[in-house]
Amino acid sequence: MFSGQKFFDDRHFPKGFTRSGCFTIKEAQLLESCGRTMKALFEGVQEPANEDEQKFIDEVNGRRAAESDYGKCWLKYLKEINHKHVRYNLCSTSRRNSEDHHESDSLEIDE
Repeated sequence: MFSGQKFFDDRHFPKGFTRSGCFTIKEAQLLESCGRTMKALFEGVQEPANEDEQKFIDEVNGRRAAESDYGKCWLKYLKEINHKHVRYNLCSTSRRNSEDHHESDSLEIDE
């Protein structure tokens, strides 16, 4: 399934598959070396050239259980790019609350 060119997804993994923390070293190497072919087969741009590629197509389309390393790796990749990541901030105060706070500080008290 090697495509001859490395596969990168800078949109979802700007630091690479290995440094993303989502994939094992073996999975990252598999995506880099065979990702272009897996993507083309998954999208239907490329026809399967052999039985292994047809098996891969069946696995990623849910027609059979994912047993091959290629199928498992591509399904994991799809899960990661389609997963909505939640980002947390250290400061959770809203702008409205901070404005209210400043207004109360600026009130003058007549004695």
